Amino acid sequence: MTKPLSVWKYYRNNQKKVIVVLLVTFLSAFLQSALLVFATTMINFYQATTLEPVATMIIIGSSNQSQENRDRLRRSLDQNQAISEVIPFSTKVTSVYGSDVAYIFLLQSKDIKTVMDYLNLTLINGQLPTPGSSDVVLHWKLAANKGLKIGDHFGRKISQSELLMGEYRLVGLLDGKSVIGFSDLECTEQHFTEDDFANLVIIPKKEQIAQAKNYLADLVQQDDKLYTTIAEEVSYNNVNNSIIMFLNIIYLVITVIVTICVSFLFYIYFYQRRPEFGLLEALGHTRQTIIGKAFLEIAGINLLGFIGGVGVATVCEWALSSFILMERGLPLVLWDQSYIFKLLSTPLFVTFSSLLPVWRMLKKVDAISIIEGEV
Repeated sequence: MTKPLSVWKYYRNNQKKVIVVLLVTFLSAFLQSALLVFATTMINFYQATTLEPVATMIIIGSSNQSQENRDRLRRSLDQNQAISEVIPFSTKVTSVYGSDVAYIFLLQSKDIKTVMDYLNLTLINGQLPTPGSSDVVLHWKLAANKGLKIGDHFGRKISQSELLMGEYRLVGLLDGKSVIGFSDLECTEQHFTEDDFANLVIIPKKEQIAQAKNYLADLVQQDDKLYTTIAEEVSYNNVNNSIIMFLNIIYLVITVIVTICVSFLFYIYFYQRRPEFGLLEALGHTRQTIIGKAFLEIAGINLLGFIGGVGVATVCEWALSSFILMERGLPLVLWDQSYIFKLLSTPLFVTFSSLLPVWRMLKKVDAISIIEGEV
């Protein structure tokens, strides 16, 4: 029995035409999936190395203050009931691929474990720096990114492209959300000034974070020479939102370009088939039925192209991440909740935007003209 409305029959009989359209949707899904995964990976890595550590830690510092005033500030912080630890520190930066820099926090050896616990970082290999040494522990992603193994030396003395002055020895690897490193504050490689010891990490007591932040905010309001990262949390969020917005704009532009190209291709694809649809109408099939057939064809090609493109992209991304990028400290973020909406929105948008011009064209098809040979 003949089935003139069979979508799959038309696919089989017109494989070349279908393959052309399918290939476009396949490539667009593949490229969009790759763009989304790579962009998300780089953004997350940038946040973990640059924004996350400073935004997570509560820091207070002072500038151009006498030692007497700094001692008074320290005593005030030590006596506050909402504060558990007050830890002096300094920071240095090291070169890293995929971000501007990464932080290395210089703390007294006895305080490194305390700050690690506060940031939910764990030592997964090696040991922590010994007092007075030039030892460094790095997040495993940071070490892999720099091509370092435990026992390796790095720094400006080893490579002129390195931002970290001096020479350091990697003694341990960390794991956790913040991609940073730690070294001893009393390292002989460092040449500190008085201002280098003006920054303090504040570790509040459990369930008293809000009270500690309010107290620090009051101190900053009373003394314009004090500063704290609390006031900068909004700017960190703004940077994060700006990066995400930029990514969304790029993704939207690509989606629009893909939609225009695929819609135009579908229009040509169906324009060449006007006689077929006119004859179907002449045989008694309603226009709603014919348009429904067109919708199924568009949706079927888009769905197959989407599944194929995303599937092949996922396999390629997994292989690239597992065998190459993992060793460089940049494993790809293969799954994120935001992927669902962004990836599915494209084939849905393309399907309905492609159907609109086809629907308008099919409404103008004249079965009588086709029978008389005018089309």
